[in-house]
Amino acid sequence: MNMDHIKIVARKELREIATNKGTLVTAVVFSSFFLFTNIAPLMSAAEQGDAVPLGWPIIYLSLFVGTFSGFVLCGTVFFREKQSGVIETLLCTPLSLRSIWLGKVLGVAIPSYLLSLMSAGALVALSVVMSPQVTVPVLLVALHLAVVAPLFITSAIGLVGYVQLAKGMRENRLISMGVFVVLIMGLSISSGAVQADASLVTQVVLVLLGVAAVLFSISFRMSRTLDKEKIVTTIPD
Repeated sequence: MNMDHIKIVARKELREIATNKGTLVTAVVFSSFFLFTNIAPLMSAAEQGDAVPLGWPIIYLSLFVGTFSGFVLCGTVFFREKQSGVIETLLCTPLSLRSIWLGKVLGVAIPSYLLSLMSAGALVALSVVMSPQVTVPVLLVALHLAVVAPLFITSAIGLVGYVQLAKGMRENRLISMGVFVVLIMGLSISSGAVQADASLVTQVVLVLLGVAAVLFSISFRMSRTLDKEKIVTTIPD
């Protein structure tokens, strides 16, 4: 696996995402929607004059936005390239399949992670405007935004990207949606646990870190099973 090759593919995907206004607008609109749905519960605390707790809202929102954005952008980078036959051109290059997969994953993960950071920053800014009293567990949030969020987002994109490369178009939609739904359900269950007992935030973040590491390891190992014949036979006529 050649890092230069990975960078070449990642740059290509970043350029294509930047020029695909429709996909970017979709990701930004839904990110904004999730932001404002998460700000509503905090407004009630601000109206009562209580300190606004931002620890879990930042963690949850950044993961949700990053994962959803990655799912949307995967459609451009993996799915549509198979539909249009662009992937065949990449397969004719000296690039290894793992370099192609990992380059595409990074090309999607970078803007998805940036959107998650932007949503977290916007949440903090809006909360400060609503109430000068905000409480943030700085070290935990910093660990999450610097390590857990990018790893979790990348692992989710890696799994969906593998499926979209290796499987047929009909299977693609079903399995990719299934992976996304399972990940979102996991986040929702984590959110429910924290809302029931706020002291569980640290444990939940550590569990998410472990899950992200396992998912990335699984997707990285699965990428070894990719072969050109498998990909070519799943490209629609």
